[in-house]
Amino acid sequence: MSRTVSVRYAAGVVGESRRHAHLSVMPPDGVRPAAWPTYCGLEIPAHLAEVAHQPAGMPCFRCLSGFTSMTPELDTESTSAD
Repeated sequence: MSRTVSVRYAAGVVGESRRHAHLSVMPPDGVRPAAWPTYCGLEIPAHLAEVAHQPAGMPCFRCLSGFTSMTPELDTESTSAD
């Protein structure tokens, strides 16, 4: 089973303003990839990344937008007023 993880550049690799917490998917086998593909399209090389299994740091808003667009749509027919 794959799950979403938080991935960002490790301290000292880039400036603090670029260390956004991006969303990526841990492969089902648990083996870390050579590079972490993120929901916003960035690929962070594994040797430059730190991975957290819970939110950590300032979130990448593009990743959050991509994540929310992957969730099921709400049933708006039952809530719309005619």
